[in-house]
Amino acid sequence: MIKRNSGLGFVALALSVSVPAFAAAPPVANLADLGTAVSAQIACAGIFVADRNEADVLRDDIHALAPFTQKVTLTVDRKARTVLASAPDATPRTALYRPVAGCTLLTGDVSTATLDAQVEGLAPLPAQSARAWPLGDAAVPALQAAAEAKLDRAALDKAVAAAFDEQNKDGYPDTRAIVVVQGGAIVAERYAPGFDQNTELLGWSATKSIMGTLVGILVDDGVLALDAPAPVPQWQGKGDPRAAITLRQLLTMTSGLAFVEKYEPGNDSIKMLFESGDMGAMAAELPLEHAPGTHWSYSSGTTNILSRIAFQATGGTLQSMVRFAQERLFEPAGMTSALIEPDEAGVMMGSSYAYATARDWARYGVLHLNHGNAGGRQVLSQKWLDFAQTPTPVAPQPFYGAQLWLNVAEADGERRKLFADVPADAVMARGHNFQIVASIPSQDAVIVRLGWTPEGHKFDWNKYVSQIAAALAPATPTR
Repeated sequence: MIKRNSGLGFVALALSVSVPAFAAAPPVANLADLGTAVSAQIACAGIFVADRNEADVLRDDIHALAPFTQKVTLTVDRKARTVLASAPDATPRTALYRPVAGCTLLTGDVSTATLDAQVEGLAPLPAQSARAWPLGDAAVPALQAAAEAKLDRAALDKAVAAAFDEQNKDGYPDTRAIVVVQGGAIVAERYAPGFDQNTELLGWSATKSIMGTLVGILVDDGVLALDAPAPVPQWQGKGDPRAAITLRQLLTMTSGLAFVEKYEPGNDSIKMLFESGDMGAMAAELPLEHAPGTHWSYSSGTTNILSRIAFQATGGTLQSMVRFAQERLFEPAGMTSALIEPDEAGVMMGSSYAYATARDWARYGVLHLNHGNAGGRQVLSQKWLDFAQTPTPVAPQPFYGAQLWLNVAEADGERRKLFADVPADAVMARGHNFQIVASIPSQDAVIVRLGWTPEGHKFDWNKYVSQIAAALAPATPTR
């Protein structure tokens, strides 16, 4: 298992640098093409990042993902660090693994030497297992005993077991990891066969929340400003209406930019994730569809624009962006396994591709419980957290903050919840295949579920998360 390490501090560069021409792969013309593209990306990470068996990745990740991936075959070249995905009537696609950075889907227009140069000098973060939880893995006996004394152990074990036993049929690992934290202690932890506390698992769109946090750190530093026009070079032309878009509007998904999130060939999401070598630049080329700040629309393109802004603000190289993430978030929070995979331009794909162990995903949730503080270090300000956890007013149902999901809001005088039986103050990072990291301040608790629920199937977030929460003891909120 490869771990990641810190480097030197970042130097913020001017944000008005020109955007280079970026490579583009052959168009994803049909679902078979989409199957090979997505399969190359996730199989590469499953094999090289998560260090899982190739046959298991093919059976349980690729063939289980969707109908259009069921005929995909893989060719793994460990010396070249590549995975080639092929299928009948589809364009074969290749992804390249780079230590510390993870996997990148290739367009065919950028050399391996160029991509390897992007990660020169990067090193993995050292494990902190000997330190006390949450910075390390060592339990604090007093906190562990206090937490155990307050919860309903039988009910908690039953609730966690249900999320596995009711989902994981015929040996398929649908639910792969659950970690439950309360009162500063891990009170429940379980993994499916083939997975353990060292397995790095994909968060899909839960990645957006981590990228939002990285942007928040830059705002706290004064490098970026919430209500200033977003520093996007493509929007600086005379008379360009996109120049009015602010960082706040990008964070809250209210930029007004056109972006079709539906995952079908020809749509923006597919062009960005599987055809473009510079995803944020591609998304930034899209036109306005609504006046900025007047319309909410969930958009992975918006998050990748934020990723590119963070890339430029932290030095304009993959090395500088990784070191910033390591030094300012991952190492202080104890998330030593965490990475966000980059595109060919070296920009982290903040929309979709963060990997971390289940415990490290839980550490991200604990950071929110602790008001941005980790081990006595203020990683993120309370001012930022207040903003990020405030419902976006123009959203049809105001359950979205700034790259975070919220469980409750007042709408038309009626108190509504996103998940009816989950505590109202839950703040969540959520992703495809039913990933969830739920921080619940009223219970001083974090509930993490990571899995791979296939297309057409469901993991009932409300049912399973609420059953786990019900077994935990209420806690007095700290603020």
